[in-house]
Amino acid sequence: MKKTLILILCFSLLMVMAVGCQPADTTTTATTSEGETTASETTTMGPPTPIVYVYPAFAEQADQEIVEEKINEIALAKINVDVDIYPIGIANFNQQVPLMITGGEDMDLLLGLPGGPTLYATMVAQGQLKDITDIAPMYAPGIYDAFDAVNPGFMAGAYIDGKLYGFPGLYDKVTETVMDMRKDVLVENNLLDAYMNANSFTDLEAIVETLAANSDIPVMVSSGNAWGHVIESSSRATNFDDFSTIYYSEFFGSSEWAYGAIFGNDNTTVVNPFNSDYYKKMTSMVHDWYTKDYIAKDAATQVDMGYQMIQANGGLAQITDGEFGHQTFATNQCGQEMVTITLSKAVVNTGTIQKFMWDVPVTCDEDEAALRFLELTYTDPDVVNLINYGIEDTHYVKNDDGTISLPEGVTSDSARYFVNATFMFGSQYLAYPVKPDPADMREQVLEMNKEAAIAPLLGFSVNTANFTNEYTAVINVVTQYAPGLNSGSSDPETVIPQFLAALENAGFQTILDDVQAQVDAFVAAQ
Repeated sequence: MKKTLILILCFSLLMVMAVGCQPADTTTTATTSEGETTASETTTMGPPTPIVYVYPAFAEQADQEIVEEKINEIALAKINVDVDIYPIGIANFNQQVPLMITGGEDMDLLLGLPGGPTLYATMVAQGQLKDITDIAPMYAPGIYDAFDAVNPGFMAGAYIDGKLYGFPGLYDKVTETVMDMRKDVLVENNLLDAYMNANSFTDLEAIVETLAANSDIPVMVSSGNAWGHVIESSSRATNFDDFSTIYYSEFFGSSEWAYGAIFGNDNTTVVNPFNSDYYKKMTSMVHDWYTKDYIAKDAATQVDMGYQMIQANGGLAQITDGEFGHQTFATNQCGQEMVTITLSKAVVNTGTIQKFMWDVPVTCDEDEAALRFLELTYTDPDVVNLINYGIEDTHYVKNDDGTISLPEGVTSDSARYFVNATFMFGSQYLAYPVKPDPADMREQVLEMNKEAAIAPLLGFSVNTANFTNEYTAVINVVTQYAPGLNSGSSDPETVIPQFLAALENAGFQTILDDVQAQVDAFVAAQ
């Protein structure tokens, strides 16, 4: 009897263990490009697949883990993926990510920055990203649908030599060169109207001159890129004499201008941008502002982002890139009310499309899971709003008009979670507008992007295979000379000739000739 009882108990224990080891029954769902979900049949799924989702962070978020848990509730239920949300401080991002790749650290999805070593084209050239051309349509078809609903032409800018290594963020691609300035100092000096109506750098200089005379704080700071640009964006050229007129330029996605440039409409001639009349005029202007103490003296070596300098009371204004609604973003980042004006109208080119790319790095060992989660960020509004704003009624509240705000008594400084960088995460069109942005902001942006001005060379990307040594040498030269020239601390009359001689010795002409041949071939194939 005792033996029989023991056998029954052992058998019962084995049955319990066997049941405990079975994969859970999970109801799977399909996601449409509008973010709607449709239930499908209950299937047996194995243990969840873990992935690591890496992006640059502007600030630490105290409730990061709580928000991650909520995101995973959705990801586990819909695609059986367990996501490790892994933000890296933006000041260290370009240094840390290459080390993570070299060290083979876990990283399955990566948001690259517009310049430096995590620039999309640079990472492709370095062999740091996976070719997902064939698998992306299988595992993330909703992303293609999301782009088609906005502007089908945008995806062309993501391909390099016919290969796809990541997806662009689906945010407002009508990116302009903008100026952000503290509203309080403009009001105090009775300059708000003059600033809002400024249409040239001559107009702006009169404003900056008055502010400089009445403030102990430098007016202008670098926007934070490594090349020290102060009065110009690294992404597009500005018509300094008439902000309302587009001055077409193409820098091929290089914030360092290291592939050459094209200036002027209906033009396909690649030139040395540092030997152009445009650059000479720009550096002469910025040097003049520097000598008049309008610009922070450390702008050439400034490590902090421009918004960080303004937040720390180290400057009053910056020039940077921005889209519709940028003023709200700038206000949140700077910690005080900013006023934004447009200096250069938008033309969508390859550099615009590749500015913020969600890449699949070679360290990814879960391609399918990574792409399925990435698809959620382009198709699921709950995921998008959690990543951007956190948990409703905890980190933000909905307003009657459909916008959202921080809870009463909470500021951008005291918020425990409020990333509010909708251009960074999947589809911006799924994110709630933040007051004071209008409730129909996403609809307005959608119409703008459907009708966006497209650059003639959209879809063209530089292949660096033939000039890797020259490219490294040119970058070293640009690193030496450009920050001082772009921030005004170097006199262009004496330094530009030295700069051009150093570029010639580094083999810049080899790059220009090769890029010109690539452009000619691209144009001929159209």
